[in-house]
Amino acid sequence: MGLISEPTSSQGEHIIWPALRTLWANRWIVITITGIAAIGSVVISLLLPNWYRAETRLLLPGRAASGLLQTLAAGSAPVTATSLLGGITGDYQRHLSILDSRTVKESVVHTFDLANVYDLADTQTPMHLALLTLSDNVTFVVDQEYNHLSVRVMDKDPQRAADMANFFVDELNRVNATLASQNARAFREKVEQRYISFESDLAEVNASIRDLQAHSGIMDMAAQAEAFMTGMSEVRMSMLITSIEYDRLHFLYGEEHSAVRSAKRALGAIRAEYDAALTGQEALLPVAQDSLPELALQFLEFETERLILGELLAYTRPVLEEARLEEQRQIEAVEIIDPAVPPVEKARPVRAVICVASTASGFILSVLFVLLMTWWRSSYAAIARKLRGT
Repeated sequence: MGLISEPTSSQGEHIIWPALRTLWANRWIVITITGIAAIGSVVISLLLPNWYRAETRLLLPGRAASGLLQTLAAGSAPVTATSLLGGITGDYQRHLSILDSRTVKESVVHTFDLANVYDLADTQTPMHLALLTLSDNVTFVVDQEYNHLSVRVMDKDPQRAADMANFFVDELNRVNATLASQNARAFREKVEQRYISFESDLAEVNASIRDLQAHSGIMDMAAQAEAFMTGMSEVRMSMLITSIEYDRLHFLYGEEHSAVRSAKRALGAIRAEYDAALTGQEALLPVAQDSLPELALQFLEFETERLILGELLAYTRPVLEEARLEEQRQIEAVEIIDPAVPPVEKARPVRAVICVASTASGFILSVLFVLLMTWWRSSYAAIARKLRGT
């Protein structure tokens, strides 16, 4: 006949039930420790100071070109001119950098005497520690959904928290205006230097053209050359007609005839006039023909340079005027959606959470204490024998 085994309890029951019996036997220890933790957490949470959070919400203005810069940026000027404008749009990074800067935070520490407020005046580095504490108590948040910037300040005094949040905004506008003014002045000075350099170069080119005109006697190379060529064509035509007439008369009457001698003198005079013009003795173009190409090249180079400088001045002038206006323009402040007001409700401490967490921690620690104490009492003798080696 087969053997029938008795059902046995699980291993977990051999652990759980003894532990529960132990806790039940020491229930007053668990209740006492948990009660002490609960009462202590209530007392401590009541002793903790209230902290209040004030918040202000801002809309940051976009930086846009205006006036002449809008015209240039819209495409009426070439890339070489519009590249002088630089970036004309703004975002939150610039303003967040200003708000989180040491300059602004030091101004807040000095204005509200935070070294004394945070009880750090007697430390070795009160400013450094005050800045660290302020950084822990201020938060700058960019809302991605509604696209605004929030400045949140925590402080024990609700009025001071609101004042500090609003002061951060005032400092943001002040520092931003200072930096923008410095940038505008630097940009204006740079454009002004370029403009003055173009003007100086153009004045030198004009002086060189005047010197060349005075030296050569040519005021307008193109017009005078055209007129000279027209006149020379007429002289050559006249010389050809006179030469034909001379040959005809010479053939009919011989060398000694008065008409032949008159035609010969006329032909010589025309040839002399033509040769004189070629050697630069013509008032219309008083330059020898062999030096005319080099002179024309000099005029061409000067005129090209003058044309380029004139175009550069034409494009730089409106940029300079706008840069001067931009330097004098009042920097647009951030738009305040909600100024900070003294908060009514505290932000921390959350006393209910502290009490619940402390009570739960006390209960867990008391349970562990009872179980460990019971285990130690039951295992102490065996552990001691093993350590003694007996």
